[in-house]
Amino acid sequence: MNKKILSIDAECNGLWGKAFAIAATLHNSQGKEIKTFIGRCPIKEEVNPWVEENVIPQIQGIKITHSSYEELLKDFVNFYLENKSESDIIVHMGLPVESRLFIDAHNLGYLGDWDAPYPLIDISAIKEINTSVDSYNTTHGIIIDDCCGGTHNPLYDCRAATMAYLHYNSEII
Repeated sequence: MNKKILSIDAECNGLWGKAFAIAATLHNSQGKEIKTFIGRCPIKEEVNPWVEENVIPQIQGIKITHSSYEELLKDFVNFYLENKSESDIIVHMGLPVESRLFIDAHNLGYLGDWDAPYPLIDISAIKEINTSVDSYNTTHGIIIDDCCGGTHNPLYDCRAATMAYLHYNSEII
């Protein structure tokens, strides 16, 4: 495990849609949050019904900070590039959601050929976590502070993923 953990989460208009809310947190190896990125843009197309019901209520506290997906993505990529060094880069659920961020960023010229996270750690793929960070955290008594909504709030999901990752790594050492 590296000295820092850079956790990334996005909320998209459906699993295959563009992101409209992106968060990233940088934590030290003891779990202290050092830096935070949070941004939101309007959804330009028809809102996916599942997103309308499950995500929009959780992100009411996140103000619209960018006028477009492209602006939001560019600012996120700048945060990512500034903080990726010596970090384990984790995502809450890598495919298709967060992987699209990096593919779109590369296609738009915001990210160079060798700037992607290598390796990208999708913690939902860890057998013991088994796709549900929230269930893992509940089982292990890990409490995540409520930050203007719970699961499906990208800031909450970044913090929840980080705490699950730290706990899992402490258990296997």
